Amino acid sequence: MSKNVRKIQKRKTANDTIYTPKKLAIDMINMCDIKPTDNVLDPSLGDGIFYNNFPTCNKDWCEIDKGRDFFEYTKGKKYDWVIGNPPYSIWTKWMKHTAKITDKVCYIFGLYNLTPPRVDEMKQMGFGITSMMICKVDWWFSPSWVVIFEKNKPSIVNVIRDRYKCDICNKRCKRGTTYNGKKYGMNECSNVK
Repeated sequence: MSKNVRKIQKRKTANDTIYTPKKLAIDMINMCDIKPTDNVLDPSLGDGIFYNNFPTCNKDWCEIDKGRDFFEYTKGKKYDWVIGNPPYSIWTKWMKHTAKITDKVCYIFGLYNLTPPRVDEMKQMGFGITSMMICKVDWWFSPSWVVIFEKNKPSIVNVIRDRYKCDICNKRCKRGTTYNGKKYGMNECSNVK
């Protein structure tokens, strides 16, 4: 086992091993336009729910627990599609590596994991969101986004970098919160005396 593999295994958390239901995996695969000649990677094989349901194509897989480290095994390789449910604890590093090995990716994000900085980061690497769906798996923490990113394609999602501040005081006041025992309504500026 390489030193890098041991480091990654040490970082794994319980949230990194969450299997995708078969129907959801198939729905994700069906969102992708996979051709029979395409090279398709399941980057985190787990029990094979994506890999085993890929249509006819040149399919490949990685799984650290089976000795195929995603970061090492795929170096220098190129895939037409990367599809799966990667580990959340190393999400940013995972996305950066994915962007190096493919121009089309379909991943599932927890509702709170598809953040404006992550969308911006993919945009900076040349990827636009071309399709997305929201779903709910009963036993997962929150609803999830299934997102297709494609290189050199316009995004259907835009990020507004500016934060919307209180329109009365133009600051981040306590509007809509309870602060020091006082409850401020959603339409009540905490800075107005």
